[in-house]
Amino acid sequence: MSQRTEFYSERGVAVLASYTRTGYPVGAPDRLTPLLQHLGPLIETAVDAQQVAAVLEAHGYNDRMVLERYGYPNVFELAEALYRIAPRRAAASRRKANRLPETLRELSHGLFYGMPGLFFPAIFAWVGAREATLGLILSAILGWAWSQGMIRLAYVLMGRGFAPEARLLLRTMMFIGLGLAALIAPVVRGSLELVVLVVLQMAYHMASGVLLLYKRELWLLLATSPAVLAGLVFLLAPDLLGVAPTTLVMMGSVLLSFAAALITLQVKATYSPWKILQRPDWLDTLPLMLYGLLSAIFVFLNPFWHWITNTPIASGLAVVPLVLSMGGLEWQLRVFLERMSLLLASTDDLGVFARNVNRIFFSVLASYGLLLLALSLLALVFFDLRDSQAQVFLVANFLLGLGFFVAFTLTSMNRTLRVLLGMVLALMVYVVAFGLSLQGLLPLDGHLSYLLGCGVFTVYLLLVALPVLRELRNYQ
Repeated sequence: MSQRTEFYSERGVAVLASYTRTGYPVGAPDRLTPLLQHLGPLIETAVDAQQVAAVLEAHGYNDRMVLERYGYPNVFELAEALYRIAPRRAAASRRKANRLPETLRELSHGLFYGMPGLFFPAIFAWVGAREATLGLILSAILGWAWSQGMIRLAYVLMGRGFAPEARLLLRTMMFIGLGLAALIAPVVRGSLELVVLVVLQMAYHMASGVLLLYKRELWLLLATSPAVLAGLVFLLAPDLLGVAPTTLVMMGSVLLSFAAALITLQVKATYSPWKILQRPDWLDTLPLMLYGLLSAIFVFLNPFWHWITNTPIASGLAVVPLVLSMGGLEWQLRVFLERMSLLLASTDDLGVFARNVNRIFFSVLASYGLLLLALSLLALVFFDLRDSQAQVFLVANFLLGLGFFVAFTLTSMNRTLRVLLGMVLALMVYVVAFGLSLQGLLPLDGHLSYLLGCGVFTVYLLLVALPVLRELRNYQ
């Protein structure tokens, strides 16, 4: 699913390469002058000190760092000082909220996330349906959580001006991720084919995340085109190429993607990223990784149940619209943040801000919802999803998509723990409802239990988000 690759750079967090590496402006007549020079464009339109504090926190400043470098007891004291001396600018330059090239680029991400689905028929024929299902579930769960963590840590480093070190971190974590994936198959006593499948699926997951992060969509497209063509040929005429040649082409494409990601990350770093990252950085990253892990378990619990009971997964195609819509989610979330920036730049009246924030949020949520609805209706017709269970899954995934949108909004505002709590709650409701249904205590089944869990997740996050959206410090 989406790894939210644009939001930090759009908000300026990852673009201030002039951030001092040593952090000690030795000899400066005014210790705040260098800081003002670096952060000035971001704080000159702030309407209060809290916005300045949010900028400082987004760049990794904490109370200890502020005390050591500038002599202020905490971030908010420093923010007050900066707010007092920073030159004021009444309004920021207006940017277009919808930029076509960027929008198309963001929408393409959904296609990249869903592209592996074209590989599955040949893979199932090569590995075997039962073992391939298990491999794809396990690698998706590991890849979801691991990619969330590595991208988050990279953003932390980039936000502090350590862009080369962020690339080194990503490169190292990609190899560690491959090692973790290689351990899965032996743990479940899988075959050599399962090992290869899990490792390659993990490799694509990480490589695509890195290439999308650095806006190398064209590279990813060129690397995966042979596999896409081979997958389409296998779908239309399985005997034309055969299982083994088709699988080899797919393996080659994944390896090309991985190599492209490594080339992207090839840069000499001055410092070790492991020494730059501090304990709070790791502690802040763990909830996001746990949220990714639980989200994957939530989505794949039903397929796993069918794998255990050896029953057919009739509703697998119902997840396709949700996956394809992830690019639209990124697009609308970017539009939301831009519209909020324009709102902040155009008014210093908190009442006007409060009256408009919910309107803007629900309008972009509705736009994303319409996109997901259109994709769901297309899937209903194109895949001929007449089965009632598949239709329930389609509705459930529509609700889950809305919940994911709210979740991404909240995590972009550093409310990861609340999002994590929402997923824990949804998973508990899902599992308990399903368990009671199996015992005949509830008139539900696995699909309706999943629908119930999705509804709980989305409603809970909406209730959490409404007061958070009104906090000014989230938009700087």
